[in-house]
Amino acid sequence: MDITVQDLQVFCALSFVGGIFASLWLTRFFEVVHTWRLFKEVLYHLLYMAVGLVEDVEFIREVKAKHLHEAGYDEEQIRAFQTVDDYNLTQWKENVIVKLLTRIPPRFRTMMPFRSYTEATRYLNKALKSEQDRSND
Repeated sequence: MDITVQDLQVFCALSFVGGIFASLWLTRFFEVVHTWRLFKEVLYHLLYMAVGLVEDVEFIREVKAKHLHEAGYDEEQIRAFQTVDDYNLTQWKENVIVKLLTRIPPRFRTMMPFRSYTEATRYLNKALKSEQDRSND
């Protein structure tokens, strides 16, 4: 079987066009993968900041309770303040997640497998644990 110059030119032209389509497809694929990884990293940091804020608020609540006790409030009054603080903190935590879910572009919402603050912290803990496991290997 002889290969003519015309056959070789057709093969080269088809290979060139195939190479263009393959490079375009691979470029788009790697863009999507990079965007996905970037989004996950930003999401982890947002959740980590929210958890840090909750820890700070918990510390402030302890200081507030100490000062209320030193100011002469009885235990029942302090518990009433703490109940209100608990309610407000719980509402704030849930609102953070709801606002995060509603403000994220629709195409990224499927990448957020949580709907509440508790689920979000579980998701963050699992992600941090898997990242830690990868760094230990």
